[in-house]
Amino acid sequence: MMAHDEMVLSSPARSLWGKLALDSNHCWLPLWMHLADTAEIVALLWMHWLPPHTKELVVQGIVVQESLSLAEREMLAEKIVRFLAAAHDCGKASPAFVIKAKKVNFADIVDEISGKGLPVEVKNQALAKRFPHALVGEAILERHGVDRSLADIVGAHHGKPLESKHDLEAAPEYSSITGIKDGAWKRVQEELVQYALHLAGLSSISGITLTVPAQVVLSGLLIMADWLASDATQFPLIPRDYGIMKMKSAKERAEQAWSGLHLPEYKQFASDCPWSQLYEERFGRQPRPVQVHALQVASQMKHPGLMVIEAPMGEGKTEAALAAAEAFARRFGLGGIYFALPTQATSDGIFPRIEKWIEHLHAGVSRSIFLAHGKSGFNEVYNGIKLHSHLYDEEDEKHADVVVNDWTQGRKKGLLADFVVGTIDHVLMGGLKMKHLALRHLGLVNKIVILDECHAYDAYMNQYLDLVLSWLGAYDVPVIVLSATLPPHRRQELLAAYQNRHIKKADCIDTEVISPYPLISYTDGENIYQDLPEPSGRKRVVHLRQLDEDNLGDTLSELLAEGGCAGIICNTVKKAQSVAQCMEMYFGEDCVRLLHSCFLSFDRVRKEQELRDLLGPQEDHRPDKLIVVGTQVMEQSLDVDFDVLFTEICPMDLLLQRIGRLHRHNRKKARPSRLQEATCYVMGIQDALTFDEGSTAVYGEYLLMKTRAFLEQRLILPDNIPRLVQQVYETGYDDEIINRLTKEANLVTEADIADVRQQYAIARNQYETCIEKKKNKARTFQIKTSKAQRKNLLGWLNAPQMEDASGKRGEATVRDSGNSLTVLVICKKEDGGLYTLPWLSGHGDERIDDVPDDGLAKAIASCSINLPSYFVQNWQIDKVIDELEQVVIDKNLDSWYASHWLKGELFLVLNEEHEMHLLDRILVYDEKNGLWSYKEE
Repeated sequence: MMAHDEMVLSSPARSLWGKLALDSNHCWLPLWMHLADTAEIVALLWMHWLPPHTKELVVQGIVVQESLSLAEREMLAEKIVRFLAAAHDCGKASPAFVIKAKKVNFADIVDEISGKGLPVEVKNQALAKRFPHALVGEAILERHGVDRSLADIVGAHHGKPLESKHDLEAAPEYSSITGIKDGAWKRVQEELVQYALHLAGLSSISGITLTVPAQVVLSGLLIMADWLASDATQFPLIPRDYGIMKMKSAKERAEQAWSGLHLPEYKQFASDCPWSQLYEERFGRQPRPVQVHALQVASQMKHPGLMVIEAPMGEGKTEAALAAAEAFARRFGLGGIYFALPTQATSDGIFPRIEKWIEHLHAGVSRSIFLAHGKSGFNEVYNGIKLHSHLYDEEDEKHADVVVNDWTQGRKKGLLADFVVGTIDHVLMGGLKMKHLALRHLGLVNKIVILDECHAYDAYMNQYLDLVLSWLGAYDVPVIVLSATLPPHRRQELLAAYQNRHIKKADCIDTEVISPYPLISYTDGENIYQDLPEPSGRKRVVHLRQLDEDNLGDTLSELLAEGGCAGIICNTVKKAQSVAQCMEMYFGEDCVRLLHSCFLSFDRVRKEQELRDLLGPQEDHRPDKLIVVGTQVMEQSLDVDFDVLFTEICPMDLLLQRIGRLHRHNRKKARPSRLQEATCYVMGIQDALTFDEGSTAVYGEYLLMKTRAFLEQRLILPDNIPRLVQQVYETGYDDEIINRLTKEANLVTEADIADVRQQYAIARNQYETCIEKKKNKARTFQIKTSKAQRKNLLGWLNAPQMEDASGKRGEATVRDSGNSLTVLVICKKEDGGLYTLPWLSGHGDERIDDVPDDGLAKAIASCSINLPSYFVQNWQIDKVIDELEQVVIDKNLDSWYASHWLKGELFLVLNEEHEMHLLDRILVYDEKNGLWSYKEE
């Protein structure tokens, strides 16, 4: 800090400490210096990193009585940001904070401060915990005329706003802790407030208030700035005897730190490429009608808004969303995108496409990217970018476009990267009461948010999604929703959530009118519009046949007599494993592949890639005959093409998604003569009202009944998609459904029809009760909507508020998937040694004698798997964890926790037959079938 900055403070104020080293070097950082560092780094973030859209949100969120020009408002906004940073730790000017130095061997600092006339005797140490320095700082600012909408930001800079005003109002009364009413402390606190105004270039900040959206954004920005300024590698601490005049100025320290951070500066990521040429330049092909229309709508919207693109599978919705995102970025000044998908597998699948798109943006401009899910460390494309980033040379412009910035990595900071691809969980967690939520919001506010496969989210997840949309709408963040099978009422709910309004009864879906398709719906300010792109003209006829599962083998034998590739999709892992074994008896092991969620991570990745190679768009390796048995993992994450499809019955939208894998690609080589017509065989229907037990357990009877009622022998796709989805998911079709079900079951008597009506009513009631329970359960940890959170952030994250050190608890909270337990799998041989699995690539059958090195630890971590549902039921999951924790102790595996790849993990230690006893069962894993269990005799 330059002398002229420091000299505005008295000797007592200069003596206060801000940071202390916990090593033996006895270094420190004066409080005034940390405040100045934070003010300078936040100014650099504001100037170079924050996109114009986010700055405008803050500028428009300033409320003052006098009339200001736009330039004056922008200047005031920057000064407010600097003031908050310069004042954020003023609560450290208090007895309770100062005396903490004694606990870490800095009694000399406490003595010096006391010697300058500041009393540091704290009468009630236990009570002091009630008044942390963030709270004291907020109280100090309020006593000096700072509005609560600004003071709350200081109170929240450690991740959580104050819960209520009671402790805030009580702070002055406990002056031995807070110093607020002590004369000497009061003078120093006044000095620090004036010092913050001085650093910000303000004479006063009274009379200024902020809207709630602006408060959240600035809260996130302050957290980010404080973390940066608290990094001793970038802002080094100094020896206690270091001369004041030797110090660099805060500006010099901040600029030096900034150069070492390599945070990509904001640059408009959308180039000036003419819209008419964009698709060809970005994706190398001419656009389809829905893609053209999406770009036209985005480029003409007057305000940022929500766009819902409904179009068939394979119509290029991903490319349409990316093009629309470019238009939004160019028009409204955003800095990147978050591309959200339902699963880790779908996220991994889309990641290379997003990376390739980024590379076609401005050449030579560095962009940070982050893959946001728990297994991103195993994504080869992402890891390749990370490796190159560490070797990055500023002169190497050829590869400067996509980098993984070290600072924007990690669970809480990852969303601050320019471009993020990940699971929907990280968007939904924007509605979750958890620390540092404002930082997550900041990451989203800077971007266009794209939500793919939006039909895949259940009622529980939709509660979080609608809540987050209300905040994104308040922030004017453009959102693009993609779906091939979105129910009309869900589209209506999404639009209403973004506009922060309730759906009126008059707006209910008219069952007499079928929604057009493809369809683009969008908000523009308070208005909602719908546009109808021209259909692409691609149509296909799909024949539906019901099939008794007992006839599956014989039917397939007949159909595949001349060859062909068949898909069989089951609703449970257990059923898929059973069907695969049966198919092997008919066709031999070489002709059958199995894919489900109970494979080790590295096995599943390898199997998925094999199927893409064999059955993807390229025909070079397509086999003459192949049968793929799988579960729901085949609905979305695999771009594969089957000549014929067999599936257990499931809700209509999911059935249509599965059918999307049937005759998916136009093939140069003709399909076998018996498979020229696209045919889907539906299994698991025992009669009109009874279904396979596993299917009922997964989906419930109600949606299966409705789907059963509207199964037709012949579909024309995509023309029939909106009608079929609407009939199953909208109300108003009950009489037609009952008539269809009774007709299908050949029931004619009044008693039989009444029985069908009763069974249907029971199923509907169970479904509606389940939906309501999911909604109520979701509200437990939710923040308020942006409209309900009125003047300030007080109570924004009130209990129950989630502490989530690993991030796994938050991700689990925004999904209602029941219990799950992930474990790592290793082997123990007769020699007593622990080994990796024999087929683990690069580390197969490797003995593990000591704490694994980083490479081996990562390989072991790739052997993760979720235990079958039997082991995670509420009544026994604790027993399972107890047994597995005992395995860790008995095998001394807790020493492996020194590796970040293995920290806190539980292990299945299989014998040489790859079996392990757990509870009353034997768990078995093999490379072909995955994980399964049988009851011990």
